[in-house]
Amino acid sequence: MKIYPTLVLVFVGGASLGSVATAAESATCADSYEKAQEEKAAGHLKAALVRLKSCIDPTCPKFIRDDCLRWMDQVESALPTVVFAARRDGKDLTDVGISCDGEPLLSSLDGKAVPLDPGSHDFSFNVPGFAPIKRQMLIREGEQNRIIDVEFGIPHESVASPTSTASADAGRPGERGTFTRYLPYGLAGLGALGVAGFALFGIEGNSQKGELEGSCSPYCHSSQVDSVRTKYLLADTCLAVGLVSAGVATYLFLTRHSEGASGRDHATSIGFAPRTSGGGGVVQVFTAF
Repeated sequence: MKIYPTLVLVFVGGASLGSVATAAESATCADSYEKAQEEKAAGHLKAALVRLKSCIDPTCPKFIRDDCLRWMDQVESALPTVVFAARRDGKDLTDVGISCDGEPLLSSLDGKAVPLDPGSHDFSFNVPGFAPIKRQMLIREGEQNRIIDVEFGIPHESVASPTSTASADAGRPGERGTFTRYLPYGLAGLGALGVAGFALFGIEGNSQKGELEGSCSPYCHSSQVDSVRTKYLLADTCLAVGLVSAGVATYLFLTRHSEGASGRDHATSIGFAPRTSGGGGVVQVFTAF
């Protein structure tokens, strides 16, 4: 007769433990059920999918399983996927680390699609020996197998620093920096020659004109008159070139210090187009700033 109370106690204890386990499972199902809805509404589809997989467990109440199954179909359809690719010289790379929004995402590439939450994401592609390549992409809801690829170029070791390159170029004779340094002096000399040529051809032209006025005017031969015109044309040309050269030289002298500070070179060229009708021409000055 003493065994019956013991059996009763065992039965009651087992029933109580079963009730506690059932209550715990129900609480877990209800929590996943609620959290899944919150994550889905916030656009955190990956987290919502994890919650939904928990609340379709057979131990969950039927109405919870039915709702979670329906929502899972919706989330899986809306969850976008991307396929990453990286190349160098047209060849695919696999040893590529990718981070998304500052968090590690992949340690290598295998060509498989990766699910991501919709929205704007900052990706960083990292390959040993190369500078990271960053991309900001807008991933759209429902977008499937979108390809995001990058091309790696020159390794770190092959890229010379701008400072060392500039120093090397500055030390080479005949480079643009040396040419620009002496350009103002050359233009100043050209200006002096232009003024001298203007005086020389002007004097010769006036002298020849005076001779013609005393000997054959107004019936001088056209070749004699053309010779005077040619000297005046040359005098005008020399004056124009001389004045422009002197002006550009003065400008370069005044701005040389500021150019040296900024590290920019001004390329200047001068051209002259004589008028077909005689009597001068057009001086063209080209300066790159």
